[in-house]
Amino acid sequence: GSSQVTLPDGTFKPLSHIEVGNLVLVNEYNTYEPIISFIHAKQDGLFGFLAMKIQSTVSNQSSLMYVSSNHLIFDYNTNKAKFAGEYRIGDQVQYIDKDEIVAGTIVDIQLTKQQGYYAPLTSSGKIVIDGVIASNYASVSNHDLAHQVMKIYRWWIDRTGGRSKWNEDIHWTLQILLHITKIIQWSGLNIFGNNHLYDGIFEVSSIAADTF
Repeated sequence: GSSQVTLPDGTFKPLSHIEVGNLVLVNEYNTYEPIISFIHAKQDGLFGFLAMKIQSTVSNQSSLMYVSSNHLIFDYNTNKAKFAGEYRIGDQVQYIDKDEIVAGTIVDIQLTKQQGYYAPLTSSGKIVIDGVIASNYASVSNHDLAHQVMKIYRWWIDRTGGRSKWNEDIHWTLQILLHITKIIQWSGLNIFGNNHLYDGIFEVSSIAADTF
């Protein structure tokens, strides 16, 4: 809940205070898009997150990103999204510094807990969280596939006006994708290319004192 997004006036706002319709930074060169919905969100309860300290490679700018281990964030060197839990210290992510994408080096990873969780949805399927370019999607490894599947949901939002922000369960379109991916992964087929479910494994530098 303490993760922050960037607003058009350059200020920052916690995800917990963001509402549908708010404009947020989603990419370099001051690219802003409205939040069109929340895939799921819950304001009560403590949940496990990775606290990843990111250091820009072109300046002294740094930030602390709170992200669930199964969420997708973009790798700087491959331009592909992968699970946050698959990153290690020394890996580089896509980081916004002076309105441009630069390499942001992961210098520390801790396991911590935060109040609530929020998964906003934008038209591009991307959002800048704590300076890092992140996907809107989690659990399945293929960002492009998830984005195509969610076209159904975005179409539904256009027709109905969407649903309440406070929905703990992900939308049925992504639930179907998760179910299909499980079947394909179990069968050993490779229908959707390099797409897999998160295995739950991650490495941390330390566990924050207030985690347990």
